Amino acid sequence: MSAAFATVVLQLREQIDEFSQAIEVQKLVLINLMNARSETQAKLNSFLDPMARLPLEIQSEIFLDCKETNVRGLYPDSRRIPLLLLHVCHLWRDIALSTPRLWDAITIDLSRCLDNSHYSQLCADWMDRAPPLPLSITLQRMAEDNVDVDKLIHRYGPRVGELTVLSFRSNDDEYSFSNPHMHSLRIPSIFPMLRTLSVTPIERSFLGSLADWMDLLRAAPHLSKCEFTNLVIPIVQDKMQPFAPLTLAHLRDLKLGTRFHLNTAKILPHVTLPVLETLQIGKFDISEQDFIQFLVRSAPPLRSLALDVPRNTPQAMSNFLLNSLRDMSSLTDLELFDRNYDFDNELDAFGIFIPILGSTESLLPNLQNLTIWHASIKSVECRGLVSALETRFAIRPSRTPLNSFRLLTESEYDLARQFDVLNSDPFFPALRQLMRDGSRTIHVGTRDDNFLARTNEIG
Repeated sequence: MSAAFATVVLQLREQIDEFSQAIEVQKLVLINLMNARSETQAKLNSFLDPMARLPLEIQSEIFLDCKETNVRGLYPDSRRIPLLLLHVCHLWRDIALSTPRLWDAITIDLSRCLDNSHYSQLCADWMDRAPPLPLSITLQRMAEDNVDVDKLIHRYGPRVGELTVLSFRSNDDEYSFSNPHMHSLRIPSIFPMLRTLSVTPIERSFLGSLADWMDLLRAAPHLSKCEFTNLVIPIVQDKMQPFAPLTLAHLRDLKLGTRFHLNTAKILPHVTLPVLETLQIGKFDISEQDFIQFLVRSAPPLRSLALDVPRNTPQAMSNFLLNSLRDMSSLTDLELFDRNYDFDNELDAFGIFIPILGSTESLLPNLQNLTIWHASIKSVECRGLVSALETRFAIRPSRTPLNSFRLLTESEYDLARQFDVLNSDPFFPALRQLMRDGSRTIHVGTRDDNFLARTNEIG
């Protein structure tokens, strides 16, 4: 019996081995069938879907071309790109998630972060997909203090390369009662990667403290471009204690306001900008001495300057301009806004600009483009201006010749009379003579209307 039992056991083992081998063969057959099906499905997909036939790099570029170019339009919305791409198919989702440039810019509506943890997490997930690229963040509707907002900004502040602030928090200090539009710039973070800062509220905002500006600048030591517009600092801030001096060793471009919005240049007495190349001051509301001290302290290699000329007597203004521009040998573009207008002394008021064009060889030796905004141009001192232009347009070894000169007015009052007076004066023929060789641009009139172009006399 024992021998027969052993024989049966051996036969069973052989059958089990055969079954096992058969199962393995079936597995291989099934795997091959599945792979063949996947390949067939992929080929079918590539035939039906042109996107599937493209390399991943090309598909990423197509997605980027669909991305909103205006950063203010890049806000979390499942109906808009890039979030929309995540819900089309697995392939598109994988491509979108592996394309950091789709996620490197975002506009955050901070009012939606209030009691809305889902929105805050959506913003966080968005920004987590951007590495290794720096972030470009726009903040809007910052209506009140919010812990989630503070955490969000603090978490991603070290990765921000570009920051735009369109609104601020309400500031419940002693000024808010009398001025409900008083705001604060309190942003709880440091910005070691920040290169571009734009504080441009949509509506004019009254800042509660100049310290807000200074704290923000101190938090961005590598800032290279900065813009503050549509902001007002109350006069009471002039009584504050002096701030510790601040040097921004990388700031090259600074814009303080526009001609049409009240603004302030009050940060200039507190900063040193040794590499500044472009400066625009829309409202000159610091002392002339503070401005000149800023230039002496910074010694910036300015190439472009747009300056609102401070109100003063013609002689004082002329002295201020000459003192300010004396050491700007690198300046190539100069734009001056003259808000001084005296109907009884119009010629003298305009005459302050003629020395800038004059024969002094050391003054602005590399100036190429000069624009002067003047309240009225109907009675300019034409002989002095034409003579100065002839000197500036001439080629000299020690000085770059002027390429363009624009004398502009924004006054719509009696433009026809201004044109008639200038056209009957030797002024226009002399300017046309300077333009005959075609290598110089001379524009006299409004921004869009060159009085010199109203005639065919230009050769």
